[in-house]
Amino acid sequence: MSQSGSTSGTKQGGDKVALQWFDGFESYNNSVDMNRLVNINAIMHGWGTTYGRRSSRGIYTGGFTANYTVDLPSQPTTVIFGFAIYLNGATAPAPRTDQPMLLFYDAFPTGNIHVQIQLNADRTLSARQGWSPFTIIGTTTGHSIEPTTWYYVEVKVTISDTVGQVTINVNGVERLSTSADKDTLNGSNAYVEACRGFYAYNIPTWIDDVYICDTSGSKNNDFLGDIRIDPLRPDGAGAHTEFTPSAGSNYQNVDETTPDGDTTYNDGDTTNDEDSYAISNIPSPTGTTIHGVKSQITVRKTDAGTRKCKVITRSGGTDYLGDEETLSDSFQTFTKVYENNPDDSATWEDADVSGMEVGIKVTA
Repeated sequence: MSQSGSTSGTKQGGDKVALQWFDGFESYNNSVDMNRLVNINAIMHGWGTTYGRRSSRGIYTGGFTANYTVDLPSQPTTVIFGFAIYLNGATAPAPRTDQPMLLFYDAFPTGNIHVQIQLNADRTLSARQGWSPFTIIGTTTGHSIEPTTWYYVEVKVTISDTVGQVTINVNGVERLSTSADKDTLNGSNAYVEACRGFYAYNIPTWIDDVYICDTSGSKNNDFLGDIRIDPLRPDGAGAHTEFTPSAGSNYQNVDETTPDGDTTYNDGDTTNDEDSYAISNIPSPTGTTIHGVKSQITVRKTDAGTRKCKVITRSGGTDYLGDEETLSDSFQTFTKVYENNPDDSATWEDADVSGMEVGIKVTA
């Protein structure tokens, strides 16, 4: 099998975690890169540092025919979705019923839409139940999403036909909170399995620093506030060097900003072969809360038959393995999220993250 492109640990400010997903859009150069992630279905109009906050990478949704869909690893009743948004133009919003900003599904693409969030013509946000027809649940007050300014929007939805609720925070301030007696259920499945965004119809829109949580566990189970997501890329060989590099040291073939396919790679052919890579230090400012770490690899099989692998996260001198993944002839990107340091089950500290390794193990 060949491991290529961009391998990274990602700082985002037990196996069952409330932190379902987070994405800083740091490892994409096009829709092909994005859709290598097995839980993502997306079409975007642009990527790169032009569209991110703090000179980081972000995505450009174009204001039409763009989407970013995340399939969640569980089916929570309550979901919190946070994202940074920037409207790059003074054009007044022209909301369309078929292109809301954010959607919460019981399944994608053929399931029911429970709740949708719409950017209104007056730049407020409305929560709506259902799709067509829909019922307005509530509208934010005391704010507006103005052009050429970054905002951090967080939406919490609880799916129920009797005690449903929607809360929307903008820049950490509550702007909508429905009473817990709304109907947010469309169909019979009282859970969210997929989230989809981002439209601000007819307005070029930049998005960065997305997170999705549920309410399970003892941490990350409510609004996280305005968070940042930093990419930490390989900067040295790790404890395992059993793959064959296409050139140079193993880490030099997986330290690209975005995957480069078969241009540079590490190749492992034998079951139980392992390859791992030291990770760069956390950028300034340091000492902030680390909500979670996501280890990520991009990999494909290079021969016939079934080949499988697991993501390695190495902390405190011990390897912790993600789920076993079945490989394809085409590159796929697999991830493993840890809310706590698996070495001591405590909150990640800067030194833990900077001292970790990310890698891959051949399991079949």
